[in-house]
Amino acid sequence: MIVIRTPSTKEEFKAYYALRYKILREPLGQPHGSEKDDYEPISIHFAAVDDQKDEIIGAVKLFEKEPGVGQYSHIAVAEAYQHKGVGRMLIQAVEQKARELGYKKLGTLTRLTSTGFYERCGYRAVGITGVLFGKLQMMWMEKDL
Repeated sequence: MIVIRTPSTKEEFKAYYALRYKILREPLGQPHGSEKDDYEPISIHFAAVDDQKDEIIGAVKLFEKEPGVGQYSHIAVAEAYQHKGVGRMLIQAVEQKARELGYKKLGTLTRLTSTGFYERCGYRAVGITGVLFGKLQMMWMEKDL
């Protein structure tokens, strides 16, 4: 069974960041460390865990972008678990927490190739924001909560 929880041990955070690197940065030839940003300390981290294997198979983090507006980023799902609902589970957990925190809007910065997934989750494209690592066109998408 897949459960969503916050990583709590040093080993869990190590696996959490390793997954983010493997899925989001390694394919782009980015160095280790690029899977983290300045918002790590103020973020709430969520891990999808295959509890039968005790393995972290998904990751995402949430932080307050501005008063009443949450942003989540670095959503990653292990290749063997993609297209099986894990990403949707992570987003649902983030949305639930954002509502608990009183956020009225939630957004994410995503690759253009992923916009269809977010649209199916109820997000709308607001604008193109630039290019990441000189390779990826990025889109800001948001949803009213």
